[in-house]
Amino acid sequence: MDFIHESVALGVDLLILGLCVREYAKCKNNAKQLRAAPQYNIDSDLKSLVARQRDKKIPYAVIRGTVTPMGVPLRSSFVPSVSGVLQIVKLHEHRVMRAFAGFWAEQRKLIHESANEMPFELRNQEHGVEIVDAMTAAVLDVDIVYDNYEATSLSFFDHVFGFFTGVRQKGLQTTEQVLRDGSFLTAIGELEMDGQTLRMQPSKLGPLYLTTATKSTLIKRFEDAKSSMLFKIVVCSSISMVLVGLIMRKLYRKKKQEREEAKIRKRLESERRERRARNRPHTLSQDQLCVVCSTNPKEIILLPCGHVCLCEDCAQKIEVTCPVCRCKIESKAAAFIA
Repeated sequence: MDFIHESVALGVDLLILGLCVREYAKCKNNAKQLRAAPQYNIDSDLKSLVARQRDKKIPYAVIRGTVTPMGVPLRSSFVPSVSGVLQIVKLHEHRVMRAFAGFWAEQRKLIHESANEMPFELRNQEHGVEIVDAMTAAVLDVDIVYDNYEATSLSFFDHVFGFFTGVRQKGLQTTEQVLRDGSFLTAIGELEMDGQTLRMQPSKLGPLYLTTATKSTLIKRFEDAKSSMLFKIVVCSSISMVLVGLIMRKLYRKKKQEREEAKIRKRLESERRERRARNRPHTLSQDQLCVVCSTNPKEIILLPCGHVCLCEDCAQKIEVTCPVCRCKIESKAAAFIA
């Protein structure tokens, strides 16, 4: 294929373009839902407000409050003086790997992750809203309370083994993240009244957010991300148009060349037939004439049956069976009849 490289490049570019379009639509929808989401204060009127809504829920709402554990708070595994309601411990392996081109590049791989969660709520004085499924939040602002990196001591055998396998371990990094009690958060999600308890959970309209940023700041982040995706879409679309133009140009040139070659072949074939017609004898017996057209002399022998029964013009049209014995034609050859 003459334009295989352009086709591969176009396919990759269209794939990137599709991902950018999907991310752009996601950012646009999130920003739209955030703008439309009403913001409420956590106070004595909030329960009655939610209770009056259909199904006792507000599909997408914004509240702000202080993180308060509903029970004994979790203690940090590495920093006992720190307490919170969410705890995430991760173990990463830092290593260098030999890439496809032969260069060594650093890589960070997650080996283990554990998370602990306890019920908590966002409170404003004596009023509170319980947060459900906090670990599924699309944005979860937590504090890194512990970060330790331990370099690996490699022996000579490890270096040799790593050279052949293409992987060398550099060290292990342990981090602990905690959502501290007393943190002031903005929560965005579905607000529901369950009995006498207010709960916020992931919504069908949009993801759950637990962030230290305000609603306006979060909207601005999505707007910036949307603008960035739009720029990438324009760039990828331009590249796609250029590649399509190159492919169409090559295809047009190829078709044009094929048409010109077909015209040349047709002209040469016509001239060849005219020369053959001039060189043929004008007086031929019936046995010497082609069995198909009865005009031109017999010029082609059909194999394996061996019948000499066709002129060259008719031999180009008959490809399957011999017109005399109906034997399958395997090959043809020129015949010289004395």
